[in-house]
Amino acid sequence: MTAVAHTSYGALRGDVRSPVVVFRGVPYAAAPTHERRWRPPQPMQGWTGVRAATDFGSIAPQNISPERLAKRGLTMSEDCLTLNIWTPAVDDNRRPVLVFLHGGGQTQGYGSAPLLDGARLARRGDIVVVTMNFRLGVLGTLYAPDRHGAGSTNLTLRDQRHALQWVREEIAAFGGDPAAITVAGQSSGAVAISALLAGGCDLFDRAILQSGGLERVRSTAAASAVAEQILSTGVRTCDGEPGVEEILAAQRGIDTGFVPPQGPFHPCIDGDVIDEHPLVRAQTRDLPPTPILAGTTRDEWRIFDAALDDDIFSEQYVRDRAQALAGADRDADAVVATYRAVQPTMRGVAAAMVTDYHFTAPTEQFVRAHAERGNTVFRYELQWSSPRAGLGACHDSCLALVFGNLDAAPALAGNDGAARRMSEAVQDRWLEFVRGAEPWERYDGAGGSTMLLGPESAIARGHRAEQLAIWEGRYPAYG
Repeated sequence: MTAVAHTSYGALRGDVRSPVVVFRGVPYAAAPTHERRWRPPQPMQGWTGVRAATDFGSIAPQNISPERLAKRGLTMSEDCLTLNIWTPAVDDNRRPVLVFLHGGGQTQGYGSAPLLDGARLARRGDIVVVTMNFRLGVLGTLYAPDRHGAGSTNLTLRDQRHALQWVREEIAAFGGDPAAITVAGQSSGAVAISALLAGGCDLFDRAILQSGGLERVRSTAAASAVAEQILSTGVRTCDGEPGVEEILAAQRGIDTGFVPPQGPFHPCIDGDVIDEHPLVRAQTRDLPPTPILAGTTRDEWRIFDAALDDDIFSEQYVRDRAQALAGADRDADAVVATYRAVQPTMRGVAAAMVTDYHFTAPTEQFVRAHAERGNTVFRYELQWSSPRAGLGACHDSCLALVFGNLDAAPALAGNDGAARRMSEAVQDRWLEFVRGAEPWERYDGAGGSTMLLGPESAIARGHRAEQLAIWEGRYPAYG
């Protein structure tokens, strides 16, 4: 069986073998190849007849082995600007729309990942779910306007913005409401949303930020330094265009950091797409008055520390980590003592500090400023633990719960009856927000309400204020 959607570019044939209709590999812009490599996304040409939209498009170039590509049935190409749509029906209904931006440090990931399959969420909520691919790494973030001209910066953000414009204009053909679009993103996807908001983007009506390291937006100087490192490897990006493999090889040579986490391929302050750091913009000027649901998992960083042996976490190691995070002008012993009061082990202290520095504190600062300017904010902390010992409520576990695809990554959140019930509870909260309702009590600023999502979900006020206060003003990338 098939279903046909009629867009302004031409007709698309979807796949109805699942409980919902799926349109895969839908192009939203012309291929960013050849003379379009370092240019903003360009409108695509229309077509005649009915175009098949039953296979996922190629993923963006990224460092992934050929064996893994083959195992997952993936292809990789610069011609990657496609999106995927799950809809309960191709009809004239106007269903709320959820557009999801994948994470991966803006160097990895793709919208067709099994964890992001939108079928369960679309069916449960009677909504339209959209995922997308966009340029990544050097091809999406190289800051070299002197070489490539105006419009060559923040190409990842430009792709995402172009896709959101496409959704606004075309989603009615898939049973969606163009006036009820929520954009959601996890990890670097959430960072991108904060940058789009800082740039005044008004192509969505609500926003969900999951586990975003919002401090990772780079200064112009930092972005220029990365570009110099890339160009110093011998990669030519103007005369004599390099191949994708050459670019990826140069990208592998850039230090992405561990503690503190670095973001060499995240958005930068380019004076065009964004002219001010999102945290600074939120605190000093109005963002678009977009309702925001935002939060983190309780133990984000534990999954990144999981490969380290317990004996690494000596008092000196943890103190050194505290100093690296807090800065040379801060008392590292006092930072450690604050976390020792709430963490039973030194491993726990080490992970909790990075969780707050990199995820929780910048997210809280961003939405606090938004709320204190009179905007609608709902804040959460996910406390559902992974069944794998030591991971707790780790990074990425929110994905399995929100999309309901627990079988795609059972180590993240489990795949038993309790995990299913937790997933349904999280989905119900997210769906309320997507529909324009209030999923719990609003967060109104410092000391306000935070929903703790777990086996016993409850509202807390002033949640972990003592720990989060350590990181006020501690983000040197603002320059």
